[in-house]
Amino acid sequence: MAKAKPAKKSSAKSIAVLGKPKKGDKSYTKSKLISHLAAAVSQKGVGDVSKKQAAAFLDELTTLLFNFAPVGATLPGIGKMLVREIPAKPARTIMSFGKEINVKAKPKSQKVVFRFSKDAKDYFRK
Repeated sequence: MAKAKPAKKSSAKSIAVLGKPKKGDKSYTKSKLISHLAAAVSQKGVGDVSKKQAAAFLDELTTLLFNFAPVGATLPGIGKMLVREIPAKPARTIMSFGKEINVKAKPKSQKVVFRFSKDAKDYFRK
């Protein structure tokens, strides 16, 4: 009897689409996210998207969010990224357990805030 030849593997790498996570699964990495985006867009029939193109898209999206955060960068269906101004706090003395404590002044600062949209909140509400 002649032995069957093993099937040749295709030269193109197969890209797996991430499924729903199971209990105990770890979070996805940046490379897993890029692979998933490339595979998902290619499967939609829009056209073939390479991992390099998906990585460029993801990098441009983060740059855009960071640049527009001071005025409010919106991700439709997910939420809005904002930079909130925290006002300066003056120095003061407070009484704690019968002792005077001097609290130093704090300068004005900025804080990055993400507000989730109603759709995102409703998705996870039980």
